[in-house]
Amino acid sequence: MGVEPAGVTVQDLGYRWGSCGKGNRVYFHWKTILLPRNIAEYMVVHELVHLHEPHHTPAFWRRFEHAMPDYEQRKSWLARHGIEVEGI
Repeated sequence: MGVEPAGVTVQDLGYRWGSCGKGNRVYFHWKTILLPRNIAEYMVVHELVHLHEPHHTPAFWRRFEHAMPDYEQRKSWLARHGIEVEGI
């Protein structure tokens, strides 16, 4: 993807699965490891795209689709089933 995060932190992010913070650090909720692999991959790519595009603009989604053409299916799965993952 042509980016390198300055660091990766795994912690309890409350209601969020991931975040991209100051200084190009990416954060993931510790429960991400409980997700199916393809959904965890969606989370990683999502945060890496934020290193290029900080907001969910059309440019963000175009870049995301270029990196992961089936992202909408994964996003939909997470929206439907994410709450089932150990109560997040």
